Amino acid sequence: MRKLYRKLVSFRDPFARVKRHVSSHSGFRAFSDRKWLFPFLASLIMSITLLILLISGQFDNFFGEEDQLPVDVVSESNDYFVESDFKQSMNSTADVNPEPPRLAYLISGTKGDSHRMMRTLQAVYHPRNQYVLHLDLEAPPRERMELAMSVKTDPTFREMENVRVMAQSNLVTYKGPTMIACTLQAVSILLRESLHWDWFLNLSASDYPLVTQDDLLYVFSNLSRNVNFIENMQLTGWKLNQRAKSIIVDPALYLSKKSDIAWTTQRRSLPNSFRLFTGSAWIMLTRSFLEYCIWGWDNFPRTILMYYTNFVSSPEGYFHTVICNSKEFINTAIGHDLHYIAWDSPPKQHPRSLSLKDFDNMVKSKAPFARKFHKNDPALDKIDKELLGRTHRFAPGGWCVGSSANGNDQCSVQGDDSVLKPGPGSERLQELVQTLSSEEFRRKQCS
Repeated sequence: MRKLYRKLVSFRDPFARVKRHVSSHSGFRAFSDRKWLFPFLASLIMSITLLILLISGQFDNFFGEEDQLPVDVVSESNDYFVESDFKQSMNSTADVNPEPPRLAYLISGTKGDSHRMMRTLQAVYHPRNQYVLHLDLEAPPRERMELAMSVKTDPTFREMENVRVMAQSNLVTYKGPTMIACTLQAVSILLRESLHWDWFLNLSASDYPLVTQDDLLYVFSNLSRNVNFIENMQLTGWKLNQRAKSIIVDPALYLSKKSDIAWTTQRRSLPNSFRLFTGSAWIMLTRSFLEYCIWGWDNFPRTILMYYTNFVSSPEGYFHTVICNSKEFINTAIGHDLHYIAWDSPPKQHPRSLSLKDFDNMVKSKAPFARKFHKNDPALDKIDKELLGRTHRFAPGGWCVGSSANGNDQCSVQGDDSVLKPGPGSERLQELVQTLSSEEFRRKQCS
């Protein structure tokens, strides 16, 4: 009976056993002791007071001005994501840089173009810049090896280590997406290998400069590092129906020999979530914009890339559509490809080749580049002599400090690559840039 009574008591007071355990073993007083109540109420009152002060905005008065946390530490939690880091880097350092800019070039060619590529490389070479050469898979292995050895054995390239030949050659079809893929691969290499370049340019073996690199770097030293030169116009009319609704397949994606794009019988509807733009395939884009195209943190560049995989002449639309539909970059676009290009009248599918008779028009255009030239065309020699002052491998600049006596190469001795000696080409290019930067011209972009 006594055991049954004890069990009934324990059911009525389930905490009795806990009370006995606490009082007999832990040394603490039972719950009936109310001495803990005062510090609890005091801390509660203090917490409520601090909460009220925080809500009323008076909490900052408890700290001196020097003790306050920096703004970026107390910013919103989304600053931990890559989007925030990207926006901060674009807004903080892109415009403020006292040094001359650095450029990154992709020079591409196909079978038989290795010597032309080397000539173009030497004409645009500067120690501050980075260069990637891509000779596509149509060129025989021996030609690609000769190109690589020409770079490797050049004493200047070997010392500066700023010229790279892409070991992985790709087939490139101009009308298909393989040209975009090659360009993005080159950009990825440049981003991985070098942290110090501001603009990216793509040239072909048939391109040639009309100004020295000192001219180009001098003019661009005074420009915002956020400006993108990319010819753009909204895709309309017959091009919209023929290019946007057609579906093509680029055989270079899966074949080892180059052939023209294949047209399918299927048609697709026009997109309604973004507008389509077109323009020249020759571009000068900022590092920040190309990082956005590679990272694609909001997935838009990848979406557009997939869309242009089956698009006719996708190199003339991919970057253009991305930049003109992106609120971060739409205002950075300047609609010019920085090239002088001559077309037949009426224009054909490809521009006509330039010759000596086009020299004056090339100069009057004030463009820093021209295309396209035949191999070893006499116009190139005239450009070397009268516009670039190129008598040896490189067009001379402030970095060339050797003696020119007895016909010696000034660029055989290298000085400070931040020293620029602009010539008449800088004046022409400055006039062009001022025109392109005018409010009237900028107002027409991506419209």
